[in-house]
Amino acid sequence: MMNSPSTSSNLGRKFTQASLLLLSSIVVLTACGGGPGSNAVPPPPLVLTGNWQFSMAPPADGSFSGGLEGGFLVDNKGATTGSVAYSVLSGAVCNSGSATVSGTVSGQSVSLTAIAGTQTFTLTGILDLNASTMSGTYVSTAGTAPDGSICGTAQSGLQWAATLVPPLTGGIQGSFYSSNSDIADLYQHEFLVSGGLTQAANTGASSTAVTGNLSFMNTVSNSSDYPCIANAQVKGQISGNTVTLEIKGENGSTIGQVGNQAGATAPLGTVTFEPAQNAYVLHSLDGAAYAVNSPDCPATVAPPSPGDFGSICLALNSSTACAQPITFTPSALLFFSQAVGSPSMLTTTLANRSKSTLSSLTLTFTSDSDTTVYSEIDTCGSAGVPSNQSPFNLSSGQSCVVTITYIPKCSGPCPPTQSATLVLTDPLENRIFTLPISGTPP
Repeated sequence: MMNSPSTSSNLGRKFTQASLLLLSSIVVLTACGGGPGSNAVPPPPLVLTGNWQFSMAPPADGSFSGGLEGGFLVDNKGATTGSVAYSVLSGAVCNSGSATVSGTVSGQSVSLTAIAGTQTFTLTGILDLNASTMSGTYVSTAGTAPDGSICGTAQSGLQWAATLVPPLTGGIQGSFYSSNSDIADLYQHEFLVSGGLTQAANTGASSTAVTGNLSFMNTVSNSSDYPCIANAQVKGQISGNTVTLEIKGENGSTIGQVGNQAGATAPLGTVTFEPAQNAYVLHSLDGAAYAVNSPDCPATVAPPSPGDFGSICLALNSSTACAQPITFTPSALLFFSQAVGSPSMLTTTLANRSKSTLSSLTLTFTSDSDTTVYSEIDTCGSAGVPSNQSPFNLSSGQSCVVTITYIPKCSGPCPPTQSATLVLTDPLENRIFTLPISGTPP
């Protein structure tokens, strides 16, 4: 059926009215912030405030390496100031110290100037939208060492990058691993550590203070698994991702250190604060990370040289980043008082928490008491038979049960406790894990 002229005219008017309504809606939406030139609230400006770890590509001619390392920046309405540690090498370190930094950040564009002794670094680049990484190119002037020799050359167009390091504040869990073969009771043992660290406020200096505490106490046995220290305070600093800490004994004296501190008689490896899976960890990639010179460390060589050293893994606010590959659950066995000659049994589950098979493991006893007080049987051998101190394997995720029997025996007056330690040796990985055992005779 065909429309009449009057009908067509009415349809045209309705279409025009609908178009005007749609157009007015678009205008209203645009005025409310839906398009260019709107009054929408802009996002907050990107800032550089925080602790940054820098990396700087060396020139192709090999005339120097190094440069800015790590430190703190502070923003004030787009103007950036701060201080960053630097180290310039020409075969060896020829200049190092603290470089003053100034610059600007506008949107994602970054411009920084660092006065590093006699050498100046001018950095330009882009900051990512998360304000967590930045990169670009830098220009350097020539520099001289304190003795007047060349230290750093004039260069341009070299690459640089920096990563924001999160605050080192929160609970820590992990372990110390002893590398001191002079102390048989410590060598290759893992010692569980817990505690907390707190990073001081950012003042724009090249480093800021870190304080905290360490505890080696086993929460099950309420005793320290690490004979050198039970509890300690720590005090030190962080600059970029580099951390150094002094270990303070209960009387406030310095009994050790973590990380390579300036002026130390026995330099340690650099300890860095690095990202791990869903976590950050303190660890060392080059040599021993800690040293403890407490007289409580059980020296076994002549002349006596009490002390311990080794590597660390301390995870911040994470229970898994430094988890041990082998665990005992529970982590200690406590037998309560019972009659002489009366047996009692407790069990612990040995588990492989790593992602690979552990081979040639062995279980043995060391005892502070008559070894006949305790006996052990397990399901760790092939097909679940007792291992009988013979090597066995545990595949990833596999576990076995260890049963300890305690029969109090006293040839004279009974001692307050009768102690032993179940020792698991992992020879291929050079690791030793221990389970403390304590019994109370009548």
